[in-house]
Amino acid sequence: MNTANRNTLWASIVAEELYRSGVRTVCISPGSRSTPLVIAFAELRDRCDDFQILVHIDERSSSFFALGVAKVQQAPVALLCTSGTAAANYYPAIIEAYYSRIPLVVLTADRPPEMRDCGSGQTIDQINIYGKHVRYFFEVGTPEIIGFRLRYLRSLISRSVSIALGKGETPAGAVHLNFPFADPMPPIPIPNDIPEDLALSSPEAMLGNPSGNAYSQIWAGTRSLDTDIIATIANQIISHPKGAIVVGVYDSPPEFVGAVRRLARATGYPLLIEATGAHRRDEIGHYDSFLRSSNFSKTHAPKIMIRFGAMPTSKSYLLWLERHIGCQQIIVGSINSDPTHGLTQALNVHPVNFCEQLANYLENYAQPVWQDKQWRLDFELAESIAEHTIEEAIDEIDELFDGKVYAELAEILPEDSYIFVASSTPIRDLDTFFHSDHAITVLANRGANGIDGTLSSALGAAWGCDRPMVLICGDLAFYHDLNGLLAAKKYQISLTVILLNNDGGGIFNLLPISKFEHTFEEFFGTAHGLNFAPLVTAYDCEHILIQDWEHFENAVIDSLFSKGTQVLEIKSDRLRNKELHFAIWNKVIENCDRNFQL
Repeated sequence: MNTANRNTLWASIVAEELYRSGVRTVCISPGSRSTPLVIAFAELRDRCDDFQILVHIDERSSSFFALGVAKVQQAPVALLCTSGTAAANYYPAIIEAYYSRIPLVVLTADRPPEMRDCGSGQTIDQINIYGKHVRYFFEVGTPEIIGFRLRYLRSLISRSVSIALGKGETPAGAVHLNFPFADPMPPIPIPNDIPEDLALSSPEAMLGNPSGNAYSQIWAGTRSLDTDIIATIANQIISHPKGAIVVGVYDSPPEFVGAVRRLARATGYPLLIEATGAHRRDEIGHYDSFLRSSNFSKTHAPKIMIRFGAMPTSKSYLLWLERHIGCQQIIVGSINSDPTHGLTQALNVHPVNFCEQLANYLENYAQPVWQDKQWRLDFELAESIAEHTIEEAIDEIDELFDGKVYAELAEILPEDSYIFVASSTPIRDLDTFFHSDHAITVLANRGANGIDGTLSSALGAAWGCDRPMVLICGDLAFYHDLNGLLAAKKYQISLTVILLNNDGGGIFNLLPISKFEHTFEEFFGTAHGLNFAPLVTAYDCEHILIQDWEHFENAVIDSLFSKGTQVLEIKSDRLRNKELHFAIWNKVIENCDRNFQL
């Protein structure tokens, strides 16, 4: 404990209690008002080899970097900044953490109350600055060195970490603790600031939990459903053999895939999996393509849909649901996530527990004769048609086409690699064109579906794991977070960035607004004409402009086994990309319509 003054002791207890509560990484941005906490974290790192500090000049990049670390490690990460607008730069990442259920512990320094709202420099109203997008907020108060207040501080920190992890009454997400500090900020000794007998009069305050664990602990089990509820759902399934199971965007636990596959067998339903939901093996992965077929989507009306994770990215899936709005949706693990506003049953239950409970019931108490095998076979046929149509189309394309990038990566990437995919077109193309026999984990910031912070999140995820990481992003997402590359330089992070540069917002070319040529390019296409090569090399990263597919394959393989960050840029034409996308989709529609007559 640093007992130079009340600020240093207060901050030392915060750092120690965070560590005891499971925080092993803190991302810090420079500033004066946060000095006591910075010193405390630096001293903690000197004592604990497994405690890591990363310094980011840009608070927005820092917060998304922390998000990437927390996402890949599934562990809480702390953020620390000074007072003023520094805290506001965390907001986009906090919103993403809220919707993605990622545990962040946000520590903002502040001036003491008497120095607020009076013209004091670098001071804004930081009370509840993040609104409802944090799971918990608390104004910590100025340091006061008495036993009761120090015990309160320990209890507050440890409980806050538990809340961030989702062990309380809310899902995982960010918590915000606001720390006002009066001078002095550095560890300047102040006589009589710390009572000499504090360790004797209040040992819990100074030493914490004697066991070395967190001071206040929250234990949380996994929720299960009563047998009568499981029986009710099972009877619904038996009464409606034409159903489906879908896995949308979902950071699933390792045991989930086996459990949901077992449930699919027990129900007889086709299992539709988005690339960001789980590894697809023999499941239905091309549903976005074949649901574009009017014949298929009209003739295949689901009566029950069991969904895990967020609503799938696929627009054709959403339209299919809206066309058959009478379908009963059973949404597992999420209370309100149905933008169709259809008939829903939301189950506040652990997804793996639910799969196992329902599969057990169906296997033991129901005969599979009720299953509609033709229904499932139709989905398997549509999957096969879409898969082969897309493969044939991709094989015939020699030019640099965004969609083919994913098909090539499916052949190149080794087992247990990671893909971090940006929002907008990349995540949709990944779902359509990436189908690998290898177990590849896909990460994405799909809570709020924004492009901000993509590069920093991927760098954080790459720093936080020991497996190959590939980021796929468009030029606008890359430009939007260029500051994030400083972390790649500073911490020698190994990341392969595939930069798909079609000079603007390619997603808009695929939308109806592209037909309005008078306003399209200025407001939606937004061509920038940037040369990324010097920008990349300014951060000591390697830039490679891809010439053809052989060059791409060699560059990816070399990058995966190289140190540092390499940016592999693929230039393409937005209009040509649009033509190729629609040519492939139209061929899938034609082949499906021919096989599924009205």
